[in-house]
Amino acid sequence: MSHKVNLKVSLHTPYSETILKAIQPEISSLPSRRIRASARFEGDELILEFFAEDLVALRAGLNTFLRWVIAADNCLRTIAPDSEAA
Repeated sequence: MSHKVNLKVSLHTPYSETILKAIQPEISSLPSRRIRASARFEGDELILEFFAEDLVALRAGLNTFLRWVIAADNCLRTIAPDSEAA
């Protein structure tokens, strides 16, 4: 059985494209064959798609990518705190 999740993340930050570029290398080199992922933008929303063989891999992938998005956003806001979200 296969599991699929489409996750829409609204990013209200001027760093949206940078965040996408930061996670793209992780998508292309996932450490497990049990999960596949993709990421793209539709307007102001980051669309993350996950395909997993089992729910454990799906949960791990979701948690990992959400943490990466949050970490990248926090780092960028720390580096340039004067830039306000659009």
